[in-house]
Amino acid sequence: MKKLLGVIGVLALFCVLMPAQGRADLRGAFGPLTLGGPWVNGNEQTSIRPAGDDGIMLIPSGDGGGRLIEEWFTFSIRSLVPGREGVRSIFIHLTSQQSAYFQPLLDDPAANTSYFDPAWSSDGRFLAYVTTSFDGTGQAMYIQEYFINDDFEAIHGGSYPVGEGAESPVGSPILVTTGNVRHPNWSPTGHTLAFDSNAAGSFDLYTVDFDPNTSSVGSPTRRTFVDNKAETDPSWSPDGHRIAYATNKFGPRVLEIIDLDLSSGDPNYTKLAERNFAFVPHNNPDWTSDGGTLYYDAPSGEDNASLTAIWRLDLTTQGKCMIQFDSHAHSDPDVSGLLNFSNAGDGHVPFNYFTFTSQAAGLGVLAWKGNPLNSCLLPLAMGVATVPNIIDLNDEDSEQFMTVMNFPPETRSAGYRCASTNGGGADGVRLRVSILSSPTLLGQPSSVGGGVQGTACFDSVAHGLPDSLRIRCNWDRREIAAQIQALGLVGAIVPLKMQAYSNQVGRGFQGFSYLQLTASSLPSPAALLGNSPNPFNPVTKIRFSVTKPGNYALRLYNVQGALIRTVASRHFDAGTHEATWDGRTNSGGMAASGVYYAKISGASKKFESQGMKLVLSK
Repeated sequence: MKKLLGVIGVLALFCVLMPAQGRADLRGAFGPLTLGGPWVNGNEQTSIRPAGDDGIMLIPSGDGGGRLIEEWFTFSIRSLVPGREGVRSIFIHLTSQQSAYFQPLLDDPAANTSYFDPAWSSDGRFLAYVTTSFDGTGQAMYIQEYFINDDFEAIHGGSYPVGEGAESPVGSPILVTTGNVRHPNWSPTGHTLAFDSNAAGSFDLYTVDFDPNTSSVGSPTRRTFVDNKAETDPSWSPDGHRIAYATNKFGPRVLEIIDLDLSSGDPNYTKLAERNFAFVPHNNPDWTSDGGTLYYDAPSGEDNASLTAIWRLDLTTQGKCMIQFDSHAHSDPDVSGLLNFSNAGDGHVPFNYFTFTSQAAGLGVLAWKGNPLNSCLLPLAMGVATVPNIIDLNDEDSEQFMTVMNFPPETRSAGYRCASTNGGGADGVRLRVSILSSPTLLGQPSSVGGGVQGTACFDSVAHGLPDSLRIRCNWDRREIAAQIQALGLVGAIVPLKMQAYSNQVGRGFQGFSYLQLTASSLPSPAALLGNSPNPFNPVTKIRFSVTKPGNYALRLYNVQGALIRTVASRHFDAGTHEATWDGRTNSGGMAASGVYYAKISGASKKFESQGMKLVLSK
């Protein structure tokens, strides 16, 4: 499994970050699962544990129903023993941020033995994993059966019998194979494991049969035969005869699919998952419950210089989308086997939840839960008005301005309402400034005030006006004005993109308000005062004034706008200054007779003076 890049942060503020109404997610579509755990060294390699009907967690929705995800998942953690941080343990946890129920499944407190690569069988009874000693020797793959306890209320209340928790082993570990083996993955029947091994000298895919009734293990069978190249990270499709995996036989690691029901002589025995792939590393594939889509991780924007993101590939249409909710790394998706649907007005778009490893929000390496609706559906429309829509840069008495959000009929009919709470079968709007902000204006969160969940946003429901569903947000005038000034758009009517997300599934909303910054009474930081003589041949002196000290550049352009000479570029104190042009160009030659324009600009200020005409006459 991929190890994320970056510094592992210290975990804190668990209770502060809890969302309202007991929801597990911070921005609807995404939420940390291991936030508040006792480890600062990172949580990785998530593996959802399937179970029967009693082992399913219901995520409440505004229509009185809910969406489903398996109740348990496991993950690996790094040892806290100094000098042995590379040693891993496997823990089990609930797929709910609210619970602090962390229990070890496989753990060596002395950090002499490492346990990693957890993978659950389709019935949730058996966990396959890899173990090795601290020095890297003695690597092997095992299977361990665990008791299935789906009574979360009893567990959470502490009344369940000792030894009957979901972390309780049944019998002893069963050895599958030894050697350099990694990444076990179960077939849908639970009778076969796929894994990768270098038993033949290069990493290849293998399968091995397992009888859950007798706990007997067969002999491994090699499935790929490309010597000197690697085939790794197998993932079994729901139909039970295809395996997706990563291979470097084309150069970068890309995803390929092997069909075990076809003979090796058939041209379709193996095929690329993505026919026109980008030359970037593709890793850790996993299937959706319908077998038509693969999730995997690859660099953000398919740029090798970027951190990893989660990607979703439709195998039929070859359409794909990137699932990334902030600038940190996300990797190693594990897809739920339970199918869910978006709101009825959205057309009941099918989707699966998935767990993954992420450094999102700078919280360190944690296990997260997510869904693709936030990223893979176009945002729904929302109306936004700016109040006021004209702001004077010199008005120091006004530090904030307001936007007013509302939803048009098509967004309301899709099952969403412009309020912070859910109601009437509709999903409300997430209001939050911590970690994953919603809403945002030009990417900026609202100014923290007395609004909902610590935002400066207020809705009409909170003010007793349920028939007029609007959300009002206050914004820092200086932050937004600074962005507009940096773009050189003072005086222009500027569209401000506003984004928000729904409470339950993180459905995206997008709208534009319009704002005009005026600066009629704002003195220019520098101004041209004239030149003498004019016309000239070949020397003239150019006078200019500076109202604020700083770095300024005086430049000359021809009538085509081409730069001819930088006359001065340095720090100037406030006051009147003079610079001399001797008629030469930047290359040292003499400029031709004609009209030129002088302009002065500031290095630290995004302004440029109007051009002043100079005439060189020989």
